[in-house]
Amino acid sequence: MDQVGEVDRMIAGEGRNQDEDDLRGGLVDARNELGAVADQVERRVNELGSAIAPPDKEHAGQLVVDARQSLLEEVPLDRLWSLTSELRQVLQGLSTTAATGQQPSGGGEERTDDDIDTGFTTPE
Repeated sequence: MDQVGEVDRMIAGEGRNQDEDDLRGGLVDARNELGAVADQVERRVNELGSAIAPPDKEHAGQLVVDARQSLLEEVPLDRLWSLTSELRQVLQGLSTTAATGQQPSGGGEERTDDDIDTGFTTPE
């Protein structure tokens, strides 16, 4: 009977190890996703520039800072998911801003057909 008890303890220990591995894997995946979404938001904010309302830009920037700080610390899985969700909402809002026709800051003037050099000349 002693061997049966030992086998049961080993099986139970393997189950706990699997649960811990799954949790660690979930944390790694959540951290990777949070980092990727934070990078996307930061990139999109930079692309849109002054087309974003200052409060929205500030909110997005603060979320990116919070996300990066969370990646440096050991925060709970639910906090990682929460930040990722908030950043995805911001990213969706930034996509809407871009789709409404607001121009990202580029510092250039709008071009017309007259400005385009096609390389063709008209016969004289």
